[in-house]
Amino acid sequence: MSPFLISADLGSTEIGLKARKVTSVADALTLSIADLFAEYADARQSGDSARMDAVRNYAAGLDADLVAELDGFDYPAAA
Repeated sequence: MSPFLISADLGSTEIGLKARKVTSVADALTLSIADLFAEYADARQSGDSARMDAVRNYAAGLDADLVAELDGFDYPAAA
């Protein structure tokens, strides 16, 4: 996966194949923090507390402040 090329066929290109060889699972999971928020929002909306905990634990391993951001990202701002 490459953060610079967006293609469903990325794995079949020379660049994509090289990127897949050197990209770990952890790297692939952290390429997009937006995806982490989307996963958390989906888990929260469906009431899946186990998945919410898993996302929070993963986020805590990346950045302690990220957990606080997950906790409050969709609450209305205080006026």
